[in-house]
Amino acid sequence: METNTLDSTKLQQISEETNFNALLNSYCREFNNWSRYVGIPKYDESLANYLVTTTDRLHIRFDFTAIGFEVYAPLKFYADSGRHVFNFPIIERNIATDAISPISIYRFMELAIQFSAEEFPNVDANLVKQRLTNSVENLEAFLSFFKQNGRPANFAKMSFIEAEQSLFLGHNAHPLPKGRSGFNSKEELFKYSPETQGSFQLAYFLISADNIVEKNAEGFDMTDLFRIELLDSGNAETIALLDQHPNHKVVPMHPWEAEYLLSQTTVKAMQKESLLFFLGHFGEFYTPTSSVRTVYNASSDWMLKFSLHVKITNSQRVNLVRELYRGYDVSKLLKTAFGKAAKAEYPEIEFITDPAFITVNYKGETIDGFNISIRHNPFKGDGTEKNVTLLAALCQDGLLGQKPRIVNLIEEAAISKNKTVSHTAVNWFKQYLHLCVAPIVGLYNNFGMAFEFHQQNVMVELDKDYYPAKFYFRDNQGYFFSDAKAEALKEAYPGIAAESGSIVPNEYIIPKLTYYLLINNILGVVNAIASNNLADEKILIDLVYLEFKQFENSDTTGLVDYIINRRSWEVKGNLLTNLCNIDEASAPINNPAIYREFPNPLSKYFFSENLIKPESKAVLYSRFFPKENVTINIRPFDIDRDLEMVHDWFNQEHAKPIWKMDGPIKGLELFYRTLLPNDSSHSFIGEINGEPTFTIEPYWPMRDGVGACYEALTSDYGAHLLIAPTDKDKKFSFETGQALMDFIFEQPEVGKCIGEAAVESRAMHIFVTRLGFKLEKVIQMPYKMANLTFCHRQWYWEKFPEAKAYAMAKSSEFETEEI
Repeated sequence: METNTLDSTKLQQISEETNFNALLNSYCREFNNWSRYVGIPKYDESLANYLVTTTDRLHIRFDFTAIGFEVYAPLKFYADSGRHVFNFPIIERNIATDAISPISIYRFMELAIQFSAEEFPNVDANLVKQRLTNSVENLEAFLSFFKQNGRPANFAKMSFIEAEQSLFLGHNAHPLPKGRSGFNSKEELFKYSPETQGSFQLAYFLISADNIVEKNAEGFDMTDLFRIELLDSGNAETIALLDQHPNHKVVPMHPWEAEYLLSQTTVKAMQKESLLFFLGHFGEFYTPTSSVRTVYNASSDWMLKFSLHVKITNSQRVNLVRELYRGYDVSKLLKTAFGKAAKAEYPEIEFITDPAFITVNYKGETIDGFNISIRHNPFKGDGTEKNVTLLAALCQDGLLGQKPRIVNLIEEAAISKNKTVSHTAVNWFKQYLHLCVAPIVGLYNNFGMAFEFHQQNVMVELDKDYYPAKFYFRDNQGYFFSDAKAEALKEAYPGIAAESGSIVPNEYIIPKLTYYLLINNILGVVNAIASNNLADEKILIDLVYLEFKQFENSDTTGLVDYIINRRSWEVKGNLLTNLCNIDEASAPINNPAIYREFPNPLSKYFFSENLIKPESKAVLYSRFFPKENVTINIRPFDIDRDLEMVHDWFNQEHAKPIWKMDGPIKGLELFYRTLLPNDSSHSFIGEINGEPTFTIEPYWPMRDGVGACYEALTSDYGAHLLIAPTDKDKKFSFETGQALMDFIFEQPEVGKCIGEAAVESRAMHIFVTRLGFKLEKVIQMPYKMANLTFCHRQWYWEKFPEAKAYAMAKSSEFETEEI
């Protein structure tokens, strides 16, 4: 009994930490009051006393000081691809009392609700907590089932349905990964969930044909097929009722939804008028796929996607009529010459279509619980054993000591190819990109076809060497077409989008397609590979950039330009959508969820490690200025060596009004401990003849706030400068400025240097003009009006040939060292 209790406690902890990890990642995507925090502070005694008892030296600090708290989450893996991995416990500090204590997932959610109250004042905290509790408890139940069942979940080779039912941990960037609000008991949860391999017969209704609308791109009525199946069942009472009502149609239903429908007033009225009869449960047994509401039978030609009034993650999963028509539209389109050409040109992607649907109406109103989408089943017969997996399962973390699926795959592929794991991981990912990027860019450019290409809708078929061989795309909800191709689409299939509304503006599609294809799909794979130490994340992200870059000139839609050059993308706010109780399945098509800005990780292709993340504390720049007889060195800021010195500098009278960083040293230490590990800026110390005299802070507009105030390029960099001495004989201001420019332009990632001095600072404007900057325009920044100035490397070198000579000499010296 004690062992069982301990096991239960451990599973509860794992469940809460898994959900907590997902919640923290959702928060990081949707809010910006956080930053990385490095090391153990010297001037923050209570925090230092706690941190020395741990082994964690890198955290994410969540700044809730506006409501009196801050939270520190230890980082196991920080990801530019968007999903971090945290260690536990997470701690909270009460600002008023300085008390530090571990924090639960529920307490963090409370803080998130309080902090966001000004922007989102109508959050129902009790409802949010109920849903969070539901997700935590469901995962614990599934983990317990998994442990008792003893079934491996992450084999390198798995069938379609094995992979579908292996997603125990759920969506790893969703705050409610196992939310199933609506199932009324553990028995219902287990019977109808894929994680427990639920199995059940379908329920059937007999409904007046006048109350049914059905379509099938294959040219026959599915209800006729269902009638034949019931006649074959041999149930005398059912057969008699079918014979008695030859003009009624047979409609299958998910058994849970059938019970829900039978409780509805409209359905009871239809029963009373003999427009509808409930027949009971018959036929073959079906089992749920990963979506819960889509069911599968290995011998059937069809998968059935039912409406289900259960809140799975954020939404009650109800098929909308427009979505049913989307599946029908694309099925019809793919049968035309236009559609056949698309399939022939891009055979890497197979569309699993939903050609048929059924709806039921009463007195002119559709009863959405009866809305059924009917999907082709390619995984029957010989197809049942294909090594095919939904992408979400491929990106899932390890499960109760079992390796993640991606690790097993790459290790098996390495054995098959007789290569190292790291080499295999990179090549595996290259193959993934080749199969994915060119077809999707091509389909959008040439045919106007766009898909919600996310982890749930995409399946990957693996070859004998465990490499990606083919993609499958499913889900009638996920098809859209660009208005730029509307004429060609309507010529191919005149009825397209009349009911589905699936032809939408290009400018609407591009951000959404980028979210699904990049953030959710490709970067999800990057994250799975990198977070498991199979390959370096930067290498993988650079491969993504280069894969899209090759289509920049040929792309006519703006999609590739948006993907590789835009400073930020849009990310769906799953947490905020939950907090605001938005049911995205039934929300308006033009505003189904809340979206936030997400920094474009592909920009990191132009990231200068030397300027923003130097690995060494040694001198990185040194130049002798013969006329002044001074040598200027620049080295990275060392918090253990330099903090007190720069604190004195920032508290000098001439520095206070410009830098506004005067005050207690504890606050300055916090600034540096969050600056140094982040990607927007870094700090350096400048020495003149060995004496520290200035500090510079290079910054990258792609991550710094100034980048939002103009059309920043990925290769733009800027810098702030503070010269400490006020004695003119010690300042060497202009030489210091030249050293700063030399140092920035030494970096190959830099295209141009920018400046944004306050418009009232005439002295600074004169200073940067002398250095070669030219005024571009005046911009409004959050805290000042600024002169936006640019200086290109060539401009600077033309003005200062000796700087170019220095750069060429240093470059030659570096090349000699490399040889």
